[in-house]
Amino acid sequence: MYTGIYYIYIVAKNATEQKKKVVFQMMNHAIFLLFSLYLYKYVYGLLPNLQFKLPFPNAIWSMAVYFMVFWLGVRNIERYFRRDIQSGNIEMYMLRPVGYIWQKIFVLLGNGLIPFISASFLSIVISYLVVGLPVVDTSLLFWLPGVFLILILSQILTCLLFVLAGLTGFWLDNSEPVHFLISKLIMIFGGAWVPVAFFPKTLQTFAELSPFGGSMAISFAMYPNFSEHFPLLILNVIFWIIVCFILVWIVSHKAFEKLAING
Repeated sequence: MYTGIYYIYIVAKNATEQKKKVVFQMMNHAIFLLFSLYLYKYVYGLLPNLQFKLPFPNAIWSMAVYFMVFWLGVRNIERYFRRDIQSGNIEMYMLRPVGYIWQKIFVLLGNGLIPFISASFLSIVISYLVVGLPVVDTSLLFWLPGVFLILILSQILTCLLFVLAGLTGFWLDNSEPVHFLISKLIMIFGGAWVPVAFFPKTLQTFAELSPFGGSMAISFAMYPNFSEHFPLLILNVIFWIIVCFILVWIVSHKAFEKLAING
């Protein structure tokens, strides 16, 4: 545990030296948020009945937290795997005392920590100043810890999904198509383009119960019926974490065995 935290700290400390990069990333994030706010306001003005499906403040918060999480960069872990496999450097990393997958997770978290914290601050401040807090059917004392728990669990699931995508590179050599497919499914069923609350009922249910929607359950935590959906969100994410963890364990053993045999 200490090794992992120290690993993340060292990577994050080195990443802070690229201050200009973080500044431009956050400028991009702020501009995108403001543009999305304007666009959503225009759409809600044209279609006032949307308020009955999802109140305007909740739509803004749902979109804001989705792209806030985006800056953590969890999906980039597949790229690390792909780069190491194609370059042949993976054998060097396999000799280190820390497991290969854990190495990549620690590096990923270290690189994404500062942008994520900065994006979280911007998302919360801009959303609150423009639309206030989202409308939820529970108290802040329950909602805030619930949101934090969903955030942690959903990102664990996201990480496992993209670890699986990266591991396919041991057989495909280029895992980018798998990464592309998973990314697009998460964007669709996670509410990046259209809030899931606007989906037809059947498709909405699939989005909420699938691993792709579960990986972005933080966006569903901004919906008005939070307390009603909270148990389902948590159980769904935990279920897919267990399934994906088992798959990662099986596939990684076969992948590393293949590497040991074939080189």
